[in-house]
Amino acid sequence: MKINLISRDNGAGLSTDMHLLGDMFRAEGHDVEFVDWRSKHMRRCEVGIFLELLNPRLLISMERSVGVFNMEWFMGSWVRHLHRLGQLWAKGSEAYEIFDKLGHGKKTTLTGFLSRDAYDASIPRKMQAFHLKGHSDLKGTEHVLEAWRNNPDLPRLTIVSNDPVDAPAGVEVLHDISNRDLFRLMNESLIHVCPSRSEGWGHYITEGLSVGGIVITTDASPMNEQVREEWGVLLKPDSSSMHGLAAASDVSPEGIASAARWIAGLDQDAIEERSRLARRHVLD
Repeated sequence: MKINLISRDNGAGLSTDMHLLGDMFRAEGHDVEFVDWRSKHMRRCEVGIFLELLNPRLLISMERSVGVFNMEWFMGSWVRHLHRLGQLWAKGSEAYEIFDKLGHGKKTTLTGFLSRDAYDASIPRKMQAFHLKGHSDLKGTEHVLEAWRNNPDLPRLTIVSNDPVDAPAGVEVLHDISNRDLFRLMNESLIHVCPSRSEGWGHYITEGLSVGGIVITTDASPMNEQVREEWGVLLKPDSSSMHGLAAASDVSPEGIASAARWIAGLDQDAIEERSRLARRHVLD
């Protein structure tokens, strides 16, 4: 089958989505082509899959169409084109509910998604914290920084960011690191601080779970569909607003600090059990 994956190679989540789906479909014997979503035309395909970004002009070149959208980046002008898509795949329950409210529940399937397995058993774990900002302004980074700024006793924190970060003393910021170094840092860090305001799926959450990290995240969809209290920490939002068609939820710096301090106080047996459950969830 000829499958076109239509999106943007942004060096972040969308690139990961394209490569994960491309590898999965090729492993099943399909012919896969990546197409830039801004293209005015493309080679005809049997299935066209829009990843986050929609270009209605390309619908004419596909026999069947699928939309896999991250609702926090969904443009209001695209709503009128949803009826033209054959299927909608919802990564999380919030996306499913949004499509249902828009009148497209019958063509929507709650699929979940897939992520990279970053686990490396050869890397020793340390009681240190990790936060991945990347390109995004929706990762709750400012509240993470404030938590460490106000609580210098917290475990050592490393932030990976593509943008400048005004970090307090004791917080290391890394830019432009390789995937190999990124995965090493993820495996080293027992605490993964992921208080996202909103996510389409949350690769850095699921990758953190895959290495057995104890993930601190926001108690809102889809973040709380990956993290449970049995293996992570869920923080109740203090406030929320709209970003695209999705809710963007904020948690407090005090809540983040309290969660990190609690994890640091766990005994070894509790840490190992939570790490085991986190990784098992991702493998399941």
